[in-house]
Amino acid sequence: MKKRIIVSLFFVVIIITIFLIVSIFKLYTEAEKVQRSIFVTEVLTAGNVVVDEIDAILKNDTLPVMDSVVNQEVDTTDVVSVQHSRKFLLDTTNNQPIGVIMTEIYVKEDNARVVSNDTTYFSESFRILFPLYKDPWSPKSPEEIPESFLEKVDVNMVQLDSSTVERLNPNLLRQLIKEALKEETINARFDYALYNAFTTEFVIEPSYVEPEKMLKSDYVFRLNYNEKVSSPHYIILYFPGERGIFLQRMSTIVAMILCLIFLVSAISFVSLYSLYRQKKVSEVTNEFVDNMTHEFKTPISTISLACEALNDQETIENPEMQHTYVQIISDENERLRSMVSNILQIAQLKKGQIKMNVELLDMHELIHKVVDSVALLVNSNGGVLNLALNADNCKVFGDREHLTNVLVNLVENAIKYSEEKPEILINTLSNEKYFMFSVTDKGIGIPKRSLPEIFNNFYRVSSGNVHNVKGYGLGLGYVKKIVTMHKGKIEVDSVEGKGSTFMISLPFKR
Repeated sequence: MKKRIIVSLFFVVIIITIFLIVSIFKLYTEAEKVQRSIFVTEVLTAGNVVVDEIDAILKNDTLPVMDSVVNQEVDTTDVVSVQHSRKFLLDTTNNQPIGVIMTEIYVKEDNARVVSNDTTYFSESFRILFPLYKDPWSPKSPEEIPESFLEKVDVNMVQLDSSTVERLNPNLLRQLIKEALKEETINARFDYALYNAFTTEFVIEPSYVEPEKMLKSDYVFRLNYNEKVSSPHYIILYFPGERGIFLQRMSTIVAMILCLIFLVSAISFVSLYSLYRQKKVSEVTNEFVDNMTHEFKTPISTISLACEALNDQETIENPEMQHTYVQIISDENERLRSMVSNILQIAQLKKGQIKMNVELLDMHELIHKVVDSVALLVNSNGGVLNLALNADNCKVFGDREHLTNVLVNLVENAIKYSEEKPEILINTLSNEKYFMFSVTDKGIGIPKRSLPEIFNNFYRVSSGNVHNVKGYGLGLGYVKKIVTMHKGKIEVDSVEGKGSTFMISLPFKR
């Protein structure tokens, strides 16, 4: 496959992946908006319930009926304690405070109680002031309020009295809020506060959230004006882990989204990896075709030249020359047959069509025969091949022809990849389970990065400055396949510039 097609497909996959991931996150964002809307509705419902319950509690907080003295001096003899209370007078037409009844309860030693009430009516200007404070987060600035109004304001007069604050204690409010939220299936961690917008102070401060952050909350509920509350007071709720609440509620959707993202990413990775592998296979296949063409071209050219020489009159008259050229043609023809046979064997191995003729073999005997067959090749390169046959048990079940080819391939590679005179050692060992033999050389070695690839078909390690290395990368692939078919294993240990060792282990059991 051409490089530009690979690059184009790569970018197409990347763009599709990005588009899908963006679409998935957009889906999540829309789902989060829906969950936020539901959550806000639930919190508002719970907050309104809390406000109604507080209103009911305060309306039931009435003073006992008893003897009272209005605007007169009370005999404070034998008084043990004094309780203060405040009750606002509301205009029924607009539910606005028009005055306040200040109450003091004197408790004497004999447990007798005397109530003193002092009623004060707000002036018209003072009553107009309250509607100016409807927004607790943007209160009217002093410049917007007439000084005549401010002069008449007694802040203490419109604050919650001590008995109301004691009644609306932090534990009660937390319990009311917790139960109201639970009714709306909200079990999240929260903090709360009671805020007086008129004085801009917290009546009940938040437990762990900073006041500045609390005032920025979206969940604010104003208490109803009643006989105990005249100035604007607000219950504020804050959920520090609000995003986590949405994630928890969308756990199924989030899990599906994560799975989808993983699936898309996996498909993209596999697609890109497949394209990369296809590109590599294409490159290796092209290299194989080039090498194979070169390998076939040489014997074909030699045969062609020998045929022309046989037609020469001088050769016709010389039987010895005829015999020489005929032998050349025979040798090159055998070489072509061998190469074709190797390629066909690899194809059969790949398709699983090759048949194994398994018999009990003496591996030491087989090794000796291989050494004899390659001795001429080793000697012609000025090399030496040593044997160290140390295995106590050398009898295994296997295919004689294919195991012979395995050994020949390893020895020929050791010769081809030796820069100088090849030094080769064939060593054998055995244990209870395996017969092991290794082929060691002192050649150019294999780069560490290439070790995982050397058993792949068509793969050839770059030979650097060694230019006389022929072949098309099928030998080691064939070796590994044959070893695997014998239920054995092959390992390689190589140091670049120092040589390589291929060790094969064959099981004794059939």
